[in-house]
Amino acid sequence: MRPWLLALSVVGLATGLSCVAVRGAGDSDDSRSRPEPPATGKALTEEVSYTNDIRPIVENFCTTCHSGADPDGGFALTSFDAVRAKVEDGELLARINDDADPMPPVGLMSKRQRALFEAWADGGFMNQGDPSQAPKYAPFHPPEIEALDISNSGFELLERLQGHWIGDMTVMGQDFSWFSWDYRAIAPAHVHAIFEGGTMGNLFTSFFVADFKGKRTIMARNGGILNGIYRTSYFILDRLTEDGRSTKYRLVDAYGGEGIMWMSLEFTGDELQFRSYTSRLGLAAPPKIHMRFTGKRRHPELAGAAAKTVGFPEKNTEYKFPKGMPIPDWGPDLPVTSYSYIWNDAKLSLDALARLSGDPIRIDQIPHLAKLRVTFPRATDLEDATLHVYLSKGLLTDSTGKLLMQHGVPRQDAFDGILSFPELTAGEKEMTFTYLHPGIYYVTVVAEVNGDGYPSRGDWSQPSVKVDVGAKSDGHVNIEGVMVRN
Repeated sequence: MRPWLLALSVVGLATGLSCVAVRGAGDSDDSRSRPEPPATGKALTEEVSYTNDIRPIVENFCTTCHSGADPDGGFALTSFDAVRAKVEDGELLARINDDADPMPPVGLMSKRQRALFEAWADGGFMNQGDPSQAPKYAPFHPPEIEALDISNSGFELLERLQGHWIGDMTVMGQDFSWFSWDYRAIAPAHVHAIFEGGTMGNLFTSFFVADFKGKRTIMARNGGILNGIYRTSYFILDRLTEDGRSTKYRLVDAYGGEGIMWMSLEFTGDELQFRSYTSRLGLAAPPKIHMRFTGKRRHPELAGAAAKTVGFPEKNTEYKFPKGMPIPDWGPDLPVTSYSYIWNDAKLSLDALARLSGDPIRIDQIPHLAKLRVTFPRATDLEDATLHVYLSKGLLTDSTGKLLMQHGVPRQDAFDGILSFPELTAGEKEMTFTYLHPGIYYVTVVAEVNGDGYPSRGDWSQPSVKVDVGAKSDGHVNIEGVMVRN
């Protein structure tokens, strides 16, 4: 399977991204995101309301997929009326209780959480509940985290990450047999990769040297933006193990430790196994597997050129947190369990969301990376087509705009050079690549019209356009070539 076979929504790819509760900017209180409260002792015979009981569950388990301009299934669950309609028609209750095909896809919610929906319906769909009956929040006591001092070992994690990794991905119970990460140095001791999901959002992940509470160690910054939900979480390297064949690194949530979130990266030669685990910010303990990626290193020349440009590798301290990171603000009376910085507002820019969330490392503070806005015309008869916008290291089409094919399928060598592969929904005529590595790229737009989900005969494509992206640039390229049918 190739990247075009992905359903290319970025839903839940970031560790824990699908497990944050969100307050919309138009709500009665502020728009801060908040973790779902722990289950209370309320009996199901008592009044169950949307505000107190149902909405926190929906915002933690549903709205990362069912919201935004192109919600999964064609419906959003961001209002009282929308949730009630889906409960009344039976669809929501059927899916949240379906063992074989559950919603959320990672597995059934707790029995109590599912029962609350039925109790809500039986009680006549109460909207505003009694404030005194709102869930109570248990205090959270963060553990002591012993960061690994990289004076002797650990720094080599950044060197091992260098490369364009191509492999298979499993996330939130969904299997994708083609996925890629493009890890390159962006500073002497900072390595970064980005996945652009297009309409729904993006996912970034980076690793860097930091002074954390007086110890020089490796930290990870992981998160993204999804349907207007911005989240960034921070991790600390706390364990390194070797068995003579492979080397494994573990990074845990920098505040809540392994009981909240953690990730592991295991290197065996040129193979990487990347795993992430989440407890939904403390809702479900212990953390369960969230993402699996297994890939092999390709195109080392890309990372090699970047390393030479930025002076990588050097054991520079890129960021300093001598007293730890700032405590996130998730709203009043909420227990902070993680160094996760969250904000929700679909109308605001990425930069504005980052500032409002309190993220201590914003995109405008990250070195070397660039932005690239891509615009393209849509023929009248292709207004409703799904578009795939490929960013690749080489040409994907011939000079006429037809895809490079062999035996009726995209040519392997050409399409294994894809570095980013967002998908755009009907009517969209532009997108912006963010956190983008500088370099030479080819941009190719493909209209998926034959319904098979990947570029093939019957689909339309435009000639690949070469673009030179400079460090810290904010560029624009307009794809003007006429689309041709393959």
